[in-house]
This record gives sequence, structure tokens and C-alpha cells, in this order.
Amino acid sequence: MAILLTILKVIGIILLVLLGIILLFIFLVLFTPISYRFSAVHNENETRANVKIGFLIVNAIAGYERGKGLDYCIKALFFKIFPRGGNEEEDLPDEYDALEEYLNEQDSIESAHINENVNGLNADNIENSQDNILDNPDFASEQITESANTIQESDKESLNNVQEADNESVGVSSEPELVSQEIKEKTDIKTKISSSIEKAIDKTQDEFYELADKADKKLDEADKNYNKAMTKLDHILQFLDRDYVQRTINRFLKVLKRLFGTVKPKKSKGYVHLGLNSSADTGMLLGKIAPFYPLYGRWLTVDPDFYNKVLEGDIDVKGRIYLFRFVFPVLGIALTRDFWRTYKLSKKI
Repeated sequence: MAILLTILKVIGIILLVLLGIILLFIFLVLFTPISYRFSAVHNENETRANVKIGFLIVNAIAGYERGKGLDYCIKALFFKIFPRGGNEEEDLPDEYDALEEYLNEQDSIESAHINENVNGLNADNIENSQDNILDNPDFASEQITESANTIQESDKESLNNVQEADNESVGVSSEPELVSQEIKEKTDIKTKISSSIEKAIDKTQDEFYELADKADKKLDEADKNYNKAMTKLDHILQFLDRDYVQRTINRFLKVLKRLFGTVKPKKSKGYVHLGLNSSADTGMLLGKIAPFYPLYGRWLTVDPDFYNKVLEGDIDVKGRIYLFRFVFPVLGIALTRDFWRTYKLSKKI
């Protein structure tokens, strides 16, 4: 019995330790803030921007600077677990340049060997032909006479062909039977053209009827979709008219307002010197951003320039986000009866 009690005591202690570790992890996640900071500077001399997000022991850092590009990494404590920088990328072009130089050298060597072989073969063929002509002058004269005879024979054949063609053309124009054949051929061509026109007309009519049928089907589908949309809109209006749905929506709006107050930066400052192409454009831009003055008026100073085209600025924003401010209000809404009634009714829409 004592052994059983000790075993149960050990199991209970282990379970309590595990439960304590789980609760400690949950509290760390909920109550440890997610810190963020964004800073940027832009003027004629420099352009840079830095972003830092940290949670527990993990920090994500990213930065951009004109002339150096983008650099980012993820750190756990003081160690980089996902480094990214310019060193690895800068080594690659050297390797690629060395490989290209080696390939170009190999191509030049191969082309030189091929040119040498071709030149050697051409020189050998020319020398052999010259030796044959010098050794056999009678053979060269025989080839010349044979080529001249073949040219004369081809000229005679071409003249005979031209005369025969002229005689045939004269004969065609003189014979009446051939004239009647031409008339028949013309009539056949007219009939073919008329039949092709009739076929084209029939085809266009068929295509028109098909398009009309398709348009009718599309109109029917559009009418059905319109009726479905109207019925769904009616269901949504009836859904929003319920009292418990309105209470749930109001609670969500209050939570969103509170969350916005949590997410917005706690410490921030900024300065913007702004000027567009003309004073009228600058004035119109100021008029467009004026409605948002309550959001940025306390920390951002906008200095308009109505005479010069310029864009300069310096911004530094930082804040903290606590997850418990998200989780607890959402749980408070999810555990209410109105929320579940709203959820069940929304599935029926």
C-alpha cells in the first residue's frame, strides 16, 4: 500500500510539474509583448529603412540602404538562425565568371583546330586539281568542249519550246471547240461561286441562331443568379434584424476598437517635407489627407512645399502588442449564448 501511494505521489508531482510548465508557457505567450519598430530616412543624401520585430527570445530584423540593397536575418538571443546577407551573393558572380572564361577558352581552341583541318583539306583539294590539269591537258580540253556542247543543246531546246508554245496559243485562239470549252469553264466557275456564297450565307445564319440560343441561355442564367442574390440579400437583412445578432455585432465592434488602441504605436515621431509638380497638386493632396489628421496629427509633421518638387522625410515608429488583449475579449464573445445563436443562424443563409 505504501508503494502504491509513493507511485501515485510521484505521478501527481510529474503531472503538476507538466501542468506548471504548460501554464508558464501560456502566460509567457499571452503576457510577453510583441515589440515592433520601424524607422526610415529619405533625402538627397541617403535612403534607408529598418524594421525590427521581437517576441520572447526571437528577433526578426530587416534593413534597406541605398547602394547596399536589402539585408535581413532572424536571431535567437545573439545567434543568427536564418542569416541573409551580401557575402554569399557576392561570391557567386566570381565563380560564374571563371566558368565562363574556361568555356570560352575551350571554344576558341576547338574552333582553331576546326579551321586548321578545313584549310588543310581545301589546300589538298586545290593542289590535286592543279596536278591533274598539269598532268592531263587533253582531259581539261575535253571537259571544256563537252560543257560548250551541252550549253548549245540547251539553247536549241529552249528555242523549240518557245516556238511550240506560240503555235499552240495560235491554235487555241483559232479553234472554236476550245472557245466553247472556255465558256463552259467560266459557267462552272460562276456556279461554284454562287454555291459557295449560298453555303456561306447558310453558315452565317446557323451561327447567328446558335449565338441567339446562347444569349438566351445566358440571360436565363443571369435572371436566376439575380433572383438568388435578391433572396440571399433578403435573408441577410432578416439575419441582421435579429436582436441577438445586433448584440453580437456591437460586442465585436467594441473589441475591434479596443484592439486598434492596443496595436497602434505608443511612441512615434515623424517629419515629411512634401511638394508636387505644381502648387495646385500639393494643395489637393493636403486636402485628401486632411480627414486623417486625428490619426497622424500628434506625431507626424507635414511641411508642404508649394514652389518646389521635393520628397523628404524622417519617421520613427515603435510599439508593443499584448496577445492577452486579443485572446480574452474574443473568448468573452465566443462563450456567450448570443454568439452561438448568431453562428447557427449564419450557417443557414
